[in-house]
Amino acid sequence: MQVAPFEKLRCRTLIVRALLALIVSVVIATIFWPEWTEKKSAPLSGALFGLLLEGLFFLFTSRALLRARLSYNRLFGTFPAASTLRQYSLWTVPLIIFSLSSFFVLYFPLSVLLPGFFERWFIENSPDVVLTAGDNYVLSNLLNFCAIVLVAPVAEEFFVRGILLTRWTIKWGVRRSILASSIVFALLHLDVVGAFCFGYVMAIFYIRTQSLFIPIAVHIVNNGLVWIIEYLAVQSGQSYLQMTIENYQELWWIGLVGFAITIPCAIHFWKHYLLKTDWRVPYLVEPVNAENNASSNVL
Repeated sequence: MQVAPFEKLRCRTLIVRALLALIVSVVIATIFWPEWTEKKSAPLSGALFGLLLEGLFFLFTSRALLRARLSYNRLFGTFPAASTLRQYSLWTVPLIIFSLSSFFVLYFPLSVLLPGFFERWFIENSPDVVLTAGDNYVLSNLLNFCAIVLVAPVAEEFFVRGILLTRWTIKWGVRRSILASSIVFALLHLDVVGAFCFGYVMAIFYIRTQSLFIPIAVHIVNNGLVWIIEYLAVQSGQSYLQMTIENYQELWWIGLVGFAITIPCAIHFWKHYLLKTDWRVPYLVEPVNAENNASSNVL
């Protein structure tokens, strides 16, 4: 078992460095782009902040990873066949539907009991994924697309699934580490419930295929579809970011329809993935003939 690098790594150290990257990013942005929090009036500053944060995160954590002599080849595994990428990427459809459904159904009681908090947290403070005004908003959209669709999936899958999941498996076992890493992933996103389920599925895909490229690819497709959907919604004036709390409460039934659609997918996932997964984290075992190099296991 190749556990030596993860015996040296300490997740709390990486988390502290990630927080340090956030603090430094805020300081730099405040000095050079003081309007960075006002994305609608200064979209370029907001877009640059996202790329700065992710760049500093890699810079601040790379030293600890190098000191631990982490093998990136073992961590990422074999690049999968195109057919396998296509098969797993199809799961983005039910995952997006479930995330949207959870937003409309599970947060409906919150909108009724604490309407002020819900409006501030989920409506007023929701990040602008697609921008239609402000200086350099076209360039800002391009940078947002790169940060959300290309950079964030690689950074999040590498850190949460590759590092945290593997390290915590040594401490707590694989099932608890999947749960813990999915909670961390959820806390990094506004839609906590949808993000938790997405993170849990990505962890299963990583372990099942023995390749970090699979969750990265699925994550990229997922974020890309969300960005495209949001772009089309903004252009037509139907974005959820433009809705009021009254609009949201009137559309709660969309969540029930979405849940009904995803139930068969959840049953299929349970039978063909959870019950048939070999619970071994890739880095902690010798290389095997993983599913990503075969076509026998299909959706």
